Amino acid sequence: MYTKDVLFMFSKTILLVDDTPLFIKLAKGFFRREQVNVLTASNGPEAVATIKREQPDLVFMDLYMAGGDGDKACKEIKSDIRLKSTPVVMVTSSDNPGDIERCWSAGCNEIIHKPLTREHFLDAGRKYIKLPGWSGKRSKIKTPAKFGADPNRMTDGLLSDISVGGVFLETDELCQLDTELHLEFQLYQESAFKKCKGRVAWVNRAGSLKKDYATTGMGIEFIEINKLDILSIQAWIRNEPSL
Repeated sequence: MYTKDVLFMFSKTILLVDDTPLFIKLAKGFFRREQVNVLTASNGPEAVATIKREQPDLVFMDLYMAGGDGDKACKEIKSDIRLKSTPVVMVTSSDNPGDIERCWSAGCNEIIHKPLTREHFLDAGRKYIKLPGWSGKRSKIKTPAKFGADPNRMTDGLLSDISVGGVFLETDELCQLDTELHLEFQLYQESAFKKCKGRVAWVNRAGSLKKDYATTGMGIEFIEINKLDILSIQAWIRNEPSL
């Protein structure tokens, strides 16, 4: 059986460098399904220290940061014989020619502009590292689950399909879109309970089914889930018929 250490040996590591917590949270979410290790830093000097220590496979570096600008950190990375092969993608909201020149002069591999989408990040990432990817396959499952906004006050439901991106939860206790929920479920009887967080992505209401193949309930997108749980879900659905 694989241990956590062995699994991580086969993963890619990405470093996100930005001094805006909301942007870091968003960017981490872009890679949630890609089975990569995501590290973060909030300024240039912290990024350089992290790169020396962790040796990530790819760096996304913001240009302007309060604790130290990204172009200076990029220049330091590219000047170090041990680090210069590390791909650095500079991220900026500026179209100013002077700022763009700063990025290229620092030796970066690419520049991408805010606001960014998941595809912007993944397209840039695929140029420099091989992302493990994820399967969009959904499989039927019939297993009890518990859910709730408060982990101490959970409601019973039933999972009827699952993918590495999320689940469909059969329940009459419907929540508003984007509600964050705690989830507990088993893939099969006597397996360990998986505990994670999800977001209500869509809702099927009685008499107004958004997706007619499903019953009353909610489509839940995973937003916080253990990497080992993602891998076990992926392994499980490989052996189950797809929907």
